[in-house]
Amino acid sequence: MKTFYTTAVILFIAFSFSAKKITLQETVHTLVATYVGPTKSQDYKFVDDNNVEYLFYDLSKNINFEKEDDSKIDKRFILTWKNKLVDEYDLQGQKTGTQITVKTILSIKESK
Repeated sequence: MKTFYTTAVILFIAFSFSAKKITLQETVHTLVATYVGPTKSQDYKFVDDNNVEYLFYDLSKNINFEKEDDSKIDKRFILTWKNKLVDEYDLQGQKTGTQITVKTILSIKESK
């Protein structure tokens, strides 16, 4: 009986660790959409063919895409993006102690 209990505990622990690895994997999404410019809160705003709006919080560090560049407005882009957690700030610029999920652009390329 002791061996059965030990085996059950070991299998439970192994399963718990493998389940955490699965949930920690990040899903990367692909989107083809038109850039319509920055929002009032300075998010990157894109609209797809179904008029669904996508707001992106930021870009990966290796991307050079100026949100204020008028030459990019109304052009179609292929984006890869993922969700990430960032600290939330109040109106005074202080951390609230909570985190929110935002979209971040991993790559962006003009669609031809």
